[in-house]
Amino acid sequence: MKRIAIGCFTTIGLVVLVCSGIAFRPSLARRSLPSNATDVHEHYEDARFGSNFVRCLKAKIERNDFDEFATTLKLTEMYDATLHSDLGMNWGLCDEPWWTPPDSLDGVRFQRANGESCFAMASWHEGYVYFAVFAW
Repeated sequence: MKRIAIGCFTTIGLVVLVCSGIAFRPSLARRSLPSNATDVHEHYEDARFGSNFVRCLKAKIERNDFDEFATTLKLTEMYDATLHSDLGMNWGLCDEPWWTPPDSLDGVRFQRANGESCFAMASWHEGYVYFAVFAW
């Protein structure tokens, strides 16, 4: 009987260890940053019930690392105000003091998912990459 209890506790312990590792794993955006990224900030907020959420990330990276970062996150479309102004994209998603994205969306790389209810977008501005993903 003791062996069954020890085996059961071992199994439960392993499951808890694996689940806690998954829960504390950095986001894909954070994992996609180059190894020399510094001054990294990230914020995540969800509506608790429903699918609304926002994640914003800011990190100091080299300009030549931005394309690889955006490509890794599959941000393949380039924002153009004449083509995309009706999408309702904006940077005003993150209420953190460190969140200071560019005023303009020109040149922002982005991706749409689930029709037009989820966007991921990134830009490099004054030495920093700004990344936001949001759904409503």
